[in-house]
Amino acid sequence: MRSLLPSFVLIILYFIAEEFFGPRIGLIAVIILGAGEFFYSWIKEKRINKTTLANTLFFIALGVIAVLLEGTSFERIQQTIVEAAMCVLLGVFAFTKADMTKTLPESYRNTLQITPEQQQAMHRMLGLLFYLLVIHTAVAFASAFLCNEEVHGFIEGPLLYILLALFFLTFFVKNRLLAKAARDDEWLPVVNEKGEVVGKATRRSVHSGSMLLHPVVHLHIMNKQGDIYLQKRSMKKDFLPGMWDTAVGGHVGFGEKIEDALKRETQEELGITKFKARFLGSYVWESPRERELVFSFLCTAHDAIDIHNEEVDEGRFWTREEIENPDNTSIFTPNFLHEYYRLLKK
Repeated sequence: MRSLLPSFVLIILYFIAEEFFGPRIGLIAVIILGAGEFFYSWIKEKRINKTTLANTLFFIALGVIAVLLEGTSFERIQQTIVEAAMCVLLGVFAFTKADMTKTLPESYRNTLQITPEQQQAMHRMLGLLFYLLVIHTAVAFASAFLCNEEVHGFIEGPLLYILLALFFLTFFVKNRLLAKAARDDEWLPVVNEKGEVVGKATRRSVHSGSMLLHPVVHLHIMNKQGDIYLQKRSMKKDFLPGMWDTAVGGHVGFGEKIEDALKRETQEELGITKFKARFLGSYVWESPRERELVFSFLCTAHDAIDIHNEEVDEGRFWTREEIENPDNTSIFTPNFLHEYYRLLKK
């Protein structure tokens, strides 16, 4: 949000100038500020920034409207007309695929990385702000014809600023509370389908239906007969309790290497400290509650299995016939069956 602040400077300064010094000063201010931003980006980026130009022309148009309405019968609602135009602009950003970051100078865009999930969060925030301004605009229009000058002046001016202050204060407090809760949670990397880290999120948030793609490791253990070792998920698990699953499966921590995560999870779940494994492949697995980038490995040699943890109830080897038996489908996790037929069957 700090990086996006330059996008709001023109809007904030225009309304300050127009409110305290009148529409003419507001128009002069927006022309100077808009032209300055346009020429700065032109000189620095060596090209015409069409978004900056469009924003500047939009606010110049608002300033011209305010000046033309000065001294007319519409002067009383000129600020409300400007606010209505702002609602239109806000609606475009909130309910279309328009990218707010394109209003930034290119130097900012090059250093700012926003994931699709963060874009969605911004669109939701702008949507709420849009509804707030639409309601206020409707009330301000009504007050212009139904209320006296003093009441209308309060609704059109101070009430708007109070509502905006409460909106952003609520937004700030909510995010501070979420950040405080997140400090006690486990942080996981957010990746693209190539496995490149593009951000981070808490364990709680990646399991909440946000569909943030995060990496996990799976280790399959196979004996000489080709039987596959599976673990039975603890009945204390909140997701798929009591079902038979991949021998080892767990998250990759933020800043942790895939190989280190594999060693850690194998020791935690099966008590194996020494093993040999080869990489089978990776794929994206999606369930109703999460999206995972699965890195799958096959274990060909290992020391003794010793299960002593609350996440695994028991474990044993399963023959291929048992796994492929249609009558047993319901006792295996969907993810394991998908991976078995994709990577292990052959």
